[in-house]
Amino acid sequence: MKLSPYIIILITVLASCDDTAAVLNINNPKIKEAYESRRKEYINENLKNCREDIIGKAEIYVDSLIAAEIDYRINDSIIFPEKPIKPEWPGAIIVPDSIKARPIFR
Repeated sequence: MKLSPYIIILITVLASCDDTAAVLNINNPKIKEAYESRRKEYINENLKNCREDIIGKAEIYVDSLIAAEIDYRINDSIIFPEKPIKPEWPGAIIVPDSIKARPIFR
């Protein structure tokens, strides 16, 4: 009986499928190790991004607090003089008739 090469390849593939199905599950140590590695890498990447974001926001907040404190201290150290007292009204100004205007040009 003569088997064609296609049938031999088909039998080989079908026979090996049962082994790969048993190997490709979560209980496989290599798959479990790769999964844990990727999981730790993902968690570390998220923590790193979160820390960078929090540190950036904290720096902005601290800078604004320092600027506000500097402004407060500068404004607190400037002493403005008090408003001068307004003198009392002396009354209408009376010009005596004895003063005569003279021409500007002669």
